[in-house]
Amino acid sequence: MKSVPQVSFTLLASTRYLAKAYSRKDLHDLASFVLGSERIRGPVELALDMTHPKRIQALNRHFRGVDRSTDVISFRNGSLEGDIAINVRQAELQAKRMGHPVRREIRLLWIHGLLHLLNYTDYEPKPRRRMFKRQNELLRRWEKKVG
Repeated sequence: MKSVPQVSFTLLASTRYLAKAYSRKDLHDLASFVLGSERIRGPVELALDMTHPKRIQALNRHFRGVDRSTDVISFRNGSLEGDIAINVRQAELQAKRMGHPVRREIRLLWIHGLLHLLNYTDYEPKPRRRMFKRQNELLRRWEKKVG
């Protein structure tokens, strides 16, 4: 049997917008699934802030020097610790554009953020293709597993 990492997970909500589109249990279990699929072992500490455009823009400006909003941003705080923020309004817009439920888009952004913590990058075309291929594969496998 595959071993899964022990995930300590804190869910923050600096916005209540779309709070019904996600659940703490689903996000925790999805993180365990992704990390296990990436062969991460041992305890992992994660915090996820479901936030709004102005907050994520401030984070992006402060930590990356990029003064614009984004859909997801990740910060690695140690070997197996990280913070991720998801812009839930952007998630809703992207879900609508892609024609799938907001829950699916939030899951996809969560996976994307987790992969960033594991050193995947999307700044150049080749690593971006690799990252997007992996996140889509993980999302398909998760949806097949839980629906």
